[in-house]
Amino acid sequence: MVLAISFSICSIAAGSIELCDQLSFCEKSCVLNVPLEKLLKDVSLLALGCNQNMEIAKDVAYAAGMVARSYGFDCVVFGTLDVLRDSDADPLRKISRSPFITAQVLSYMIEGFVSAGVVPILNATGKVNPDVVRSLLTRKMSCPTLVEDEEKAKTLREMGFDVVFVTGKGELLGKLPVLNVKPPIDLSDVERIRRKALEGAIVLLNRSVKKISVNDPFAAGGVLVFSDEEWILKLAEQVLKGERPSTGRAP
Repeated sequence: MVLAISFSICSIAAGSIELCDQLSFCEKSCVLNVPLEKLLKDVSLLALGCNQNMEIAKDVAYAAGMVARSYGFDCVVFGTLDVLRDSDADPLRKISRSPFITAQVLSYMIEGFVSAGVVPILNATGKVNPDVVRSLLTRKMSCPTLVEDEEKAKTLREMGFDVVFVTGKGELLGKLPVLNVKPPIDLSDVERIRRKALEGAIVLLNRSVKKISVNDPFAAGGVLVFSDEEWILKLAEQVLKGERPSTGRAP
């Protein structure tokens, strides 16, 4: 699925567009570039990667897209082309150690954002794992992509990832698509999807360690969750005691 053929679209001509790193009301054409958990509280990329049901990523992106549109944004930066590594300085910005899982979650997120009437822009700044790129190409999934500069865009094109690029300064290398078909903005299901995503990422690392860790994929044992809200901690405690099964996969 390539974004350019997913919907009847028109295009924003090559030029420049503003990148916004704050979730505030947008009154002109600009791109929202904030962590996923700023759109859906506590739902990080890593939380999606730890869900056994990877399709939840599509619902999460749909809900996040609706939230973004409610602030006036039609384009959202998301995801990563890198994988989780030991002692990663920013683990919540990665999806998985697995390039396959990373690419699958990204694919579902592209579908979810487009379904919400949002143009997804894949975040390719920082390190790029070639296996993630190859996995996306195998799935025939692509969308506009954020890069630091033209040199990074050239590198990705040489890997076969030839899409519209947006540089860190907002320069458009190609024509950015605009979706003509958009569903009405509806936030009624956002909280249900948010809770479902968090509940699906309760990871049992080692029951012999009586500890609940929040947002720490490198914990030695116990149970890993991605929110410190009381309801999710109670579920985690039940998993730790063996009273309910874990729902997530190890990062």
